[in-house]
Amino acid sequence: MSDAAFSHVIFWQHPLSSLCFFSFAMSILSLWVKKTPWLWGSFAALAYALAFQANITTAVSVIPIALLFLCHGLLKSDIQKAGRLFLFVLATALSSALFFHMLPGFHNWRIADAFQLSPDAFPTTLWLNFDKPFIGLIPLALSIPLLRTRAQVRAVAKIALPFTLLGIFVILGLSLMLRLVTWDPKIPTIFFLWFFNNFIFVTIAEEAFFRGFFQKEIGRWLGTGTWASVGAIIATSVLFTLFHVKWAPGLPMLGIVFLSSILYGIIYEATQSIEASIFCHFLLNLTHFLLFTYPALSNGVIAGMSG
Repeated sequence: MSDAAFSHVIFWQHPLSSLCFFSFAMSILSLWVKKTPWLWGSFAALAYALAFQANITTAVSVIPIALLFLCHGLLKSDIQKAGRLFLFVLATALSSALFFHMLPGFHNWRIADAFQLSPDAFPTTLWLNFDKPFIGLIPLALSIPLLRTRAQVRAVAKIALPFTLLGIFVILGLSLMLRLVTWDPKIPTIFFLWFFNNFIFVTIAEEAFFRGFFQKEIGRWLGTGTWASVGAIIATSVLFTLFHVKWAPGLPMLGIVFLSSILYGIIYEATQSIEASIFCHFLLNLTHFLLFTYPALSNGVIAGMSG
């Protein structure tokens, strides 16, 4: 499928599905407007109702979402030791199953199959997933602190921006050296849909889970100090890389995925701001998408940076 074919994707021919994902996106983004269950919860409930009507979900899908919500709700309390470990493992297992679309009751929306954006690039498929974003929405809504003031944003930006720009230069530079991508500036017709999906349902969801939940919880177990932070970043990056093996099966690109995760983890650890790692992750994805082969050269391996 060529990029031009996306111009024929008419979303108003699927109004329930379109409104479902729009409502889901509003549920996530509303957390930065006012973090109240009446706002994000109303959008989430509307998204679920529309998903039922559009056959994107069935009743059984409510069970893992409710369990994940319960796990994060209990972890928000001061529960300790064996109980906390059990909840952490269960939340990680449920999130993993949602990430890999392993649970029944979800029928994600495949927008386009096997399209090619760059010459000599691997074809890729675009999905709007209804299951995976819950791994980010729930911890964001229940436990991850968000920036609220301009002063907080400025303070975080002073730290995050230099790390982000340097990291992107190094990671994409290495990708060029390894011949995983080539220079390929473009603004394809799919751009706005890709932006919507990748920013909200991929980047925010992944950073909330990997950094805001997993890395933070591992750090809690390891204790305070530099080595505890290093251990939490490495453990999280190993998990992040394993989660992207399906999209980056080759060792060179897996190394790039691992380094990318190290970058996100360092920025999160340095700022204690989920917005900082979201910004870094998405800016890397965006730069890759607009300026380089996407997802990767067909004589290399399938890219995982943007997954």
